[in-house]
Amino acid sequence: MDFTRLRGVGVSPGIALGRAVLAGRVLFPSRKEYIPPHRVEDELRRLNEAIAATRADLVEIKDTVRRKVGEEHAFIFDAHLLILDDLALSGGFDKLIREENVRAESALADVYEHYRKIFDGLDDEYFKQRQADVADVLAKVHRNLAPTADEAADDVREKILVAHDLLPSEAALRLSQGNILAVALDMGGQTSHTAILARSLNIPTVVGLHAITETVKAGDLLIVDGTDGEVIINPPPTLQKEFLGKKAKYEAYRRELKKAASWKAETLDGVRFTPLANIELPEEIAHALSYGAEGIGLFRSEFIYLQRPTLPSEQDHYEIYARLARGVHPRPVYIRTIDIGGEKTLPQLSIQKEPNPALGLRAIRFSLQNRELFRTQLRAILRASVLKNVRILIPMITEVEEIGEVKILLREAQAELAAENIPFDPSIPLGIMIEVPAAAALANVLIKDVDYFSIGTNDLIQYYLAVDRSNEFVSYLYKPLHPAVLRLLKTVIEAALKAGKDVAVCGEMAADPLSAMVLLGLGLRKFSMNPIYIPRVKNALRAVDLRTVRKAVARVLDMRSAQEVEEYLIETLMAKHPGAFLMGH
Repeated sequence: MDFTRLRGVGVSPGIALGRAVLAGRVLFPSRKEYIPPHRVEDELRRLNEAIAATRADLVEIKDTVRRKVGEEHAFIFDAHLLILDDLALSGGFDKLIREENVRAESALADVYEHYRKIFDGLDDEYFKQRQADVADVLAKVHRNLAPTADEAADDVREKILVAHDLLPSEAALRLSQGNILAVALDMGGQTSHTAILARSLNIPTVVGLHAITETVKAGDLLIVDGTDGEVIINPPPTLQKEFLGKKAKYEAYRRELKKAASWKAETLDGVRFTPLANIELPEEIAHALSYGAEGIGLFRSEFIYLQRPTLPSEQDHYEIYARLARGVHPRPVYIRTIDIGGEKTLPQLSIQKEPNPALGLRAIRFSLQNRELFRTQLRAILRASVLKNVRILIPMITEVEEIGEVKILLREAQAELAAENIPFDPSIPLGIMIEVPAAAALANVLIKDVDYFSIGTNDLIQYYLAVDRSNEFVSYLYKPLHPAVLRLLKTVIEAALKAGKDVAVCGEMAADPLSAMVLLGLGLRKFSMNPIYIPRVKNALRAVDLRTVRKAVARVLDMRSAQEVEEYLIETLMAKHPGAFLMGH
């Protein structure tokens, strides 16, 4: 039997073998279908019944998703209900059916085409997402015009969901039902809503497959390898056996990792370190704690904005932050204020395109130019701080004046809440991200004005080495173990420690065992990462003694290249502590 291998991006690790179920993409009729004039009233009645059924479906789905996945996923269906009401009133269904004597399906197709032309003329990514929402609602109405039984493949227990893309609404609904083994999508990336949700629910997922929906038929046998980013269509028995063996090994590896999650976080010579988790959604808390996280080192608050059609209110922010604080208490949660702008547009505002977005109006620069938006977020974080485990983290600080402006706004928000008799933590810690080389060079000055540092190594290394790590032509130059990078990190970590302040790393260096050992040798004790990497980093750091690591790191700071550094560290540390590398990959 012929089989096909497709390469994509693995966004949620694991391996699954099952039958394909295709997420329905309704194709509206391209040819108009006419009805005799005496059937117009019957057709209108049929359409209105389908709209009413769609409204009932949306309300039911919204309630299900709220129960199973959480309030912040359910709001999407409010938007769909608003679209449905708007389309029903202004979409011109009645007019088309009455004036042109067409079937309801043809009226839906005309309305869809009308909106498609409008959206096609727009560049903004947010509006393209809204086009998908309109299509989603119209597709639901279309299905309710002539309801059919689910496809035979839908009865299969081992379901692998195949789709062009999933709207946040579809992702929340389908993945929360517990009957999806894996997901394979044409579109998507690491930070898509589907990817985040799949990781939190441990569902192997591969995205960016480009044409899987054109290649796969419902009921095809699929292997989805979310670890290596591969999908195999109709694999022969030998390949099935190979991947089932790989799946068994992976699951044994995860069980071993889970054991490491409960072990004490300390080196061989008793030096304590703290593993923390980077998350985007409150649903990820239980997942993070199960992997051994001792708190949330980075909560990316921009996802509150990116997953709703309107600007979130103070109450919207507060409910999510309060849920976070309660969920990890008494452990800490570091809430990073909105890091958006430039290439990451805010859907509810018109953000001007910039020629060089990575160096443009983003993160704290954006917040200080949109102060009401920022004030709303600060008030909500303060309100959620009553349990005294919340920390504020400000991204992309470049100069001391920005910290001063943030402090003024924070004091104003505190004074407002005090005047309104709303409780908050008056001594809430305020920290900054070190991502800009200027801030790293000025670390000994900036630390005096804040309570802690969090080093965002992903951006810091890109800016420092002048390398876009997502650019295939130059990404080979992105080297976390470059001696210049290590010297810069040493400067930042030592500045914090000398001032008696906390310092953490929340970039990908924290998740790599070898890099984590180097950071430990530089004096770091707080490591924040994607939860799934916590056990392997904990295993690596538990297997070394600080004296050996510190000695090795002192040597590499004077080396000439990243390759020299890596070779020396592996040779030296593996010779002394081979156990540190057992779960490294």
